[in-house]
Amino acid sequence: MNMHIEEEQQTASDQINWLLHSVIPPVLDRLRDQLTKCHTILTSQNKTDSLPLICNDTIKGFINLTGSYINKAELQIKLPHYYQDNTKATINNTVPYFLEQAQQSINYVSLAINRLQTFSKRSYKQATIELLADIYQYISHAIHAFDYPTEASLFPYKVCHPKYFSPPLKQDLIIEFCIHECHIACNVYALDYNYLKHGTKITPENQSSLVSYKDKSVMIIDEVKTQTQSPTLTELRTSLKLILEWCQTYKHMLLQIEA
Repeated sequence: MNMHIEEEQQTASDQINWLLHSVIPPVLDRLRDQLTKCHTILTSQNKTDSLPLICNDTIKGFINLTGSYINKAELQIKLPHYYQDNTKATINNTVPYFLEQAQQSINYVSLAINRLQTFSKRSYKQATIELLADIYQYISHAIHAFDYPTEASLFPYKVCHPKYFSPPLKQDLIIEFCIHECHIACNVYALDYNYLKHGTKITPENQSSLVSYKDKSVMIIDEVKTQTQSPTLTELRTSLKLILEWCQTYKHMLLQIEA
């Protein structure tokens, strides 16, 4: 019986040594390469997506996405209740539109890269399991950074600065961009700051259009939402999910062996 137990222990020990010395090292190299690729996708200034942005007749134009910025955009906006028939909104690279979610994802990918670069206990099972678990957690956060933002991060709770647009937007027109998974979403709002002077009565039907913005009560008279898929963000999402898969697979392999 003791001999049988010893044989099982030796087999488990051999399996762990094989995993730690033959299997895991090239896996960690692949993880490093994939993490570096994701970081480059998020930070590179040399790769640009030129994306159409269209919503019926209300929004027509395009945006250029480079790294974590929209560095160029030309939009023609036609809203049914806004006093100006056609509005042109332009973004140029002198004042690019910063996408905070992309920076959040960069931060988590950077943490994962640093965790891997500083890992020195490659011959230890538990340390390797903890490494893969940590990278999994960081990359999971990096992916969730691209979930559609919470209400607190969007109009009317977040002030949308007109400075990103040339010429600056009038205070009664809001254009905001955010990321939704592998899409760039665009939300447009036309506001009436003087709805009471204009004779607008608050009814159950329009109550939800009344919001507080910059400590003022305003009425949303037009609201348009659209989105466009980014090939770069699609590639990034695929790469991040692959990292999760590798971490989960090889952590499970190590956990399966009792040694």
